Amino acid sequence: MRSTAPLVVAPTAVARSAVRPIDGELSGWNPVKLAAVIGSDLLRRAQLAPDQLDEVIVGCADPVGACGANAARAIALAAQWPPHIGGLVIDRGETSGLTALQVAAAAISCGQASAVMVFGLGLCSVVPPGAAALNRIYGAPWGGVAEHFAEVGGLLPAPRLAEKAAAAAGISRAALDAAAEQSRCRRAEANPSPAIVAVEARPQSLADRGVRRGDPVDCDVIRDWGSASDLPPAFDDDGLLTAASFAVPADQIAAVLLQAAPQSGTAGARIIGTGRAVGDPFDPVGNVSAAVNSALSTADSGISEIDQILVAEHDAATAMLVAASLHIDVERVNRHGGALATGNSGAAEELRLITDSLTNSGSGSVSGGVNCDGTGLLLAISAGPGGSAAVVFELSR
Repeated sequence: MRSTAPLVVAPTAVARSAVRPIDGELSGWNPVKLAAVIGSDLLRRAQLAPDQLDEVIVGCADPVGACGANAARAIALAAQWPPHIGGLVIDRGETSGLTALQVAAAAISCGQASAVMVFGLGLCSVVPPGAAALNRIYGAPWGGVAEHFAEVGGLLPAPRLAEKAAAAAGISRAALDAAAEQSRCRRAEANPSPAIVAVEARPQSLADRGVRRGDPVDCDVIRDWGSASDLPPAFDDDGLLTAASFAVPADQIAAVLLQAAPQSGTAGARIIGTGRAVGDPFDPVGNVSAAVNSALSTADSGISEIDQILVAEHDAATAMLVAASLHIDVERVNRHGGALATGNSGAAEELRLITDSLTNSGSGSVSGGVNCDGTGLLLAISAGPGGSAAVVFELSR
């Protein structure tokens, strides 16, 4: 029988793989099998028996191929968890990871579940970004929709749209290069993440790099692009984004365990506000101010009261445009660095920001569960032309 005491939604344990480059050490893994390994370690960290888990919810922007056919249910079966555990996959473009977290929190809040495991799938070596649109045997995605926008130049991919908006906002290439370098420096100086689960390398072909199948993969790659000013534009000849300021695809799986907890005496972290929004399809940050304002209103807080701001860095332009939309100094964003330093693993990167922030004790020591770096409020944001999502956490010791 469920408790009649007020409940809060608490992330009680987190885990993830290291972030590695595509065609690298994780490229031979099946996303479902790797998620099962990460999920099993997550339950161990939480000291939770598998039969206490109610559901698995997956965030994935390309739920096809190895990530298709209800990958959430497949993860539970691959991990050999009890068959009563259901699965649900969320595809909301650039906000799939945070949206999956919100759906899980809502299920717990309304009493449908007491423990839900949320995954972000981002094994881009196996299922590359845009994979859902690559195979058109069954028809072109968004068939007929794009035609409505042909007269105004057509719909643009997220990074191209962000680049165009950055130019219109007067953001220079030098500013984007500087943001990328800052992200790399912050990530390189951060403590090793206690959230990382060491998994065995399963490279498809890395013999020339001295990596063997079975070697432990236990640390993130930090990209080296040399001098950003020497790099050519990534898209147009006169474009602003380069290989430094555009987060290239990467491999990673990340997971968060959400549980119902009593209102009183709750320590660690709890979710106190969520928000989602969409806007004009030519808005590169998906009406992010509306999503954040909704989350802050639910949390009864203001942006000035937020202690940590996390933004999924699909590219430097998007991150800077989010900061401008919220009227905040971009220096407040991602104090431990973001995806520009390592590569973008999609929905997994959205959850990666949360896993690392909730386990960073300042010492780099491994924590079995959530071990927050101080107290205060944490705001996680993901945004793109498909919409935006925001989650507010209250941290306490």
